[in-house]
Amino acid sequence: MNKSTIKPLCLAIGLALAGPVSAVSLDLTGANIYMKFLDGSQIGAPSGSIDTASGGDQGQFTEMNLTFKATISPKVEAGGRIQSRSSAAYWTEFGGFGQEGSVANNEVNHQKMMKLRGAYVELSPGYDWLTQVRIGTSDWGMFDPFTVGKIRYIDRDNYNGFYFKGPMVSGSTWEFARVSLPSYLQYNWGNGATCCSSDSTQYNEAVYIAQFKVPVGAAKMAASYMSFIDHTLGTTTNQYAGVNTKAIYKNTVLALKADGSPADGIDLRGAYYRSTSENSGGTVGEVWGNAPRATLNDRAIKLDVDWTTPVENLSLSYQYFNIGAGYYSTAAARRESDVLLTEGSEAAWYNWGTAIWSGGATSDYTQSASNRSVTDNAYMDFNESPAESSVGWKGHTIVGKYEVAETPMSLELTLLDYNNNWQNYSATGPLSNFYALNQDRKTNILAYKLNHNFDVMGGLDAGLKVKRVDDKNNVSAATTADDRDVLDNGVTASVGNQLFDDLYGTLSFGRYTREIKSGANTFNNKKSIYGVKFAYNLPGFEMGVLAQWIKGTGNPTETVGAGVDIRQYRMKAFAQVNF
Repeated sequence: MNKSTIKPLCLAIGLALAGPVSAVSLDLTGANIYMKFLDGSQIGAPSGSIDTASGGDQGQFTEMNLTFKATISPKVEAGGRIQSRSSAAYWTEFGGFGQEGSVANNEVNHQKMMKLRGAYVELSPGYDWLTQVRIGTSDWGMFDPFTVGKIRYIDRDNYNGFYFKGPMVSGSTWEFARVSLPSYLQYNWGNGATCCSSDSTQYNEAVYIAQFKVPVGAAKMAASYMSFIDHTLGTTTNQYAGVNTKAIYKNTVLALKADGSPADGIDLRGAYYRSTSENSGGTVGEVWGNAPRATLNDRAIKLDVDWTTPVENLSLSYQYFNIGAGYYSTAAARRESDVLLTEGSEAAWYNWGTAIWSGGATSDYTQSASNRSVTDNAYMDFNESPAESSVGWKGHTIVGKYEVAETPMSLELTLLDYNNNWQNYSATGPLSNFYALNQDRKTNILAYKLNHNFDVMGGLDAGLKVKRVDDKNNVSAATTADDRDVLDNGVTASVGNQLFDDLYGTLSFGRYTREIKSGANTFNNKKSIYGVKFAYNLPGFEMGVLAQWIKGTGNPTETVGAGVDIRQYRMKAFAQVNF
């Protein structure tokens, strides 16, 4: 077929699919093809996805993401994504046929299927009381990480619901949403003994939230109320009269927030949260799912002060935080939102004791508002930020930032205490499935950073970070045999340079030590991490490579006489074209 035939045929097909040109505007912005490559020395059989969290560091795969948005009229928009599911469809599997006849060939993650993702309809009716309606998926980032939080990017299309927004008097707004709650976050894994049970009530379980935002002079105030009621099947004597249900668990969160600037150079932000958990269907102390097993309530408080001081190039940030051990929100953000100012724990020791994580994580921790039983670090590559639950934390963080001689620097000091510091907590208490029965713990964090650009070789970007985390836990007051002190010290240095017009390279080195005193024993761990990173960009195309070599000695199992040498190589690369 010659070109003169192809062009009219393609035009006819395009017009047939598009419909009336004047009626619908179709936008494909955001579509991309993504390729991921992993290599490493901890070679093993991966489970489900080729990333370091799943047990394997080998493989290459390709995904296609077709994003579409249709503007049907000035008041109606619809959109979604068509995403290939190829997280374990390796190039060596020959398009799904390379392992024909094997068990792996039948796993859904190994098939390059296309899947509907992120489908939504958005209305802008223009009423004086209703301006926006969204039906379908959303990342729910319009609310609060302590109540209904933003969903992790890999799951951003998995939460569906209804969202409504409208104006009120004097610039105020109201918002309301009904978010269908995944069964694994429901009470008792959706009322079953294992995750995602078949209890029929799970399919209509939802979180409801109402939020109001009100300007008060130069300040802004917001209030919200979230409610979740979980149901189970009740007693039914006549099947023709329908099936009864009963409420077995209720979770509510009240939030009050305000921010403003009382004086030039000073910004204040405050937040107060009150949560309740009412259990009428589970056993006290029962270890199922992620919800407390008794009726309790608790609070969370945050106060932030940012001060641009009269001293040139000097600013200070202060945060007080107090998050109750019993604070709980069913739909709180699990990892996508960092709710505290502190850097938190030393990420270089993340998952220490697991061989494939010998080098830890390369990005700083984020602090989550969710309980630690649902903090989501699964399917995580080593260059991503791990999350740690800050529920039960209380303390102070101060960060100073100063620039001198074109060298910006910062210093963080965090004094961390814990609301679950108690002795002889009941083994059947409502929080016994979340925390240890004995704890007497304090943590101090010190982190110093600086950056400088040296005017050589076209500009060398140098960075230095020094961090110290001192974590002491006397555990039971009745004995010193269970005392545990962990001292982390780390120094990281890096230098980057624009090697060519389209290629940027970075060299890095880190030296980390961890001293663990457990009872009468001391375990010393140390490691060095050498890194090379490249970023290559063309218009519409980007590619990145990060390779690390880890070398050290340690005692990951904390067994007397069981010290080992630590050696690991790991590499992640990606290529992405956007169109």
